[in-house]
Amino acid sequence: MTDKSGRIDLPTLETERLLLRRLRDSDLEDLFAFASNPVVADYLSWEPHRSYDDTQAFLRHVLQSYRKGDLATWGIEHREDRKVIGTAGFVTWYRHDARAEIAYAIGREYWEQGYATEAVSAIIVYGFETMQLNRIEARCIVDNVASARVMEKARMRYEGTLREHMLVKGTHRNFHMYSILKREYKVL
Repeated sequence: MTDKSGRIDLPTLETERLLLRRLRDSDLEDLFAFASNPVVADYLSWEPHRSYDDTQAFLRHVLQSYRKGDLATWGIEHREDRKVIGTAGFVTWYRHDARAEIAYAIGREYWEQGYATEAVSAIIVYGFETMQLNRIEARCIVDNVASARVMEKARMRYEGTLREHMLVKGTHRNFHMYSILKREYKVL
């Protein structure tokens, strides 16, 4: 994942139904389709995209991160539909601690079909096998029952509630914290 200078080179990850790959300019329409849906953004820290300009700004930021070798998200491409249905990846990486945090978002029409769990599971494998992480964690707003279920299906364990952990859309929100350790992953 990193070269000798510490730059991140994000590879493509393949699952049965998905490709986790670098985003490209041609993904703008697909990204806008899910990121503009207020239902998708309801439990996320970001507002729904109001225009293609919002999506273009996000895409520019991600592409610049790729070029700089910084941590950045994968686009989740549905292999059969050949379109980007969401994003997922590590949002923080504490190298010294061998710990990283996953975040993800999936388009509404792809909910409740196991796609988020499939993507998160692939990222967990990558984190332990390639990045040599010891701990992988993820958080969700306490009301986001579906996201908590994704983490549970990906074999992450609930650790507790982070009270008023983050200011989200003007309100301090409680978050559930989940994690999986490398020794737990090896047993699975």
